[in-house]
Amino acid sequence: MGFRISLLAAKADKAAVLSQLGLTDIGRVDAANEAPLSAAQLPNGWTIVWANDCDWADAKRLDGMTPRPAIATLMVHEGVMAADLRVDDGAAQWSVSYGVDEEAELAGEWPAAFAPIVAEAQAREREDESGEVDHLFDIPVAIMEAMTGHRYDAVSDATFTIVTGADVVAKRPWWKIF
Repeated sequence: MGFRISLLAAKADKAAVLSQLGLTDIGRVDAANEAPLSAAQLPNGWTIVWANDCDWADAKRLDGMTPRPAIATLMVHEGVMAADLRVDDGAAQWSVSYGVDEEAELAGEWPAAFAPIVAEAQAREREDESGEVDHLFDIPVAIMEAMTGHRYDAVSDATFTIVTGADVVAKRPWWKIF
């Protein structure tokens, strides 16, 4: 079944991000990210809010935050092998996605600095004769990791704590994928 999550990342202090979102950190560690929402402050200055809902993360949630931080959102649905990264770094807005359309193609435009990530995944895809691994799915995920230093499906030193508030993720029926 796999992950069905979204991440909202902001290059800002955790307390400021949570305040803007109207969320409260209850201080309880969420080591396996099982709570509807949890958040972590990374050593490199990024704050990650993890939502167990594909639709929750949206850069508009931080509209009005002053100063406006760089923001990245990542939607991941491993059940259908879809990943969508959207970035607003203050200087530019761009996105890269895989599997969100019917053809399950790679779409978007990304800064040249991330071209090696894309080229490496495309090369692995061409070389994989088994066809069992979808290497292009990894492109938005790997770019998010390169930007923030956090990868949702890897062991991390980040300590996520449960956050609550008026806009907590609601449980949806199992059959609703997005």
